[in-house]
Amino acid sequence: MEAVAEAPRKTPEVARTGKSITIRKEDIPWLETPAHKVELVTMRHGNVEFLFGSAIQSKKLKKAAGGLNKYRSELCNQLLNSHLPQFAEGFHPRVSTLGNAITHQPIFYVGNNGGQRLYFMRFGRIENKPVIVKIAVCDKSDQGQVLSVLTDQSKKVIKKVSRL
Repeated sequence: MEAVAEAPRKTPEVARTGKSITIRKEDIPWLETPAHKVELVTMRHGNVEFLFGSAIQSKKLKKAAGGLNKYRSELCNQLLNSHLPQFAEGFHPRVSTLGNAITHQPIFYVGNNGGQRLYFMRFGRIENKPVIVKIAVCDKSDQGQVLSVLTDQSKKVIKKVSRL
């Protein structure tokens, strides 16, 4: 019997747009400056197109993201590629809303069994394409640090949630 290679997971096409959005401290309160410009790329996966950017701001969030080795960072990118196209269309069953977020609009997240977590927000539409911005990424071991920035939960509650 001949071994069959698994087909590689299709990754979205990515193209620079020259477009950007400005996120303000009112949008994400942990910003260290009054505003932050986020450069956007177009991501196309099949017939789904959305604009995507990254705004990992604050020392704790940068430290958590920086704690990912190359392999775990790639796992986070796979989460992004496998979940965001369907979410951009409106819904993905494995994407959850973060409770007790300190933002006015919802923070969404997705995780895997390996412990990687990806947090992001929607910022309306540009040219009828949804705008999604990554705001944090981490391993489960750093989830408490991330939740202490993104939520208003006490350290005791965060510690309990992080063990789940």
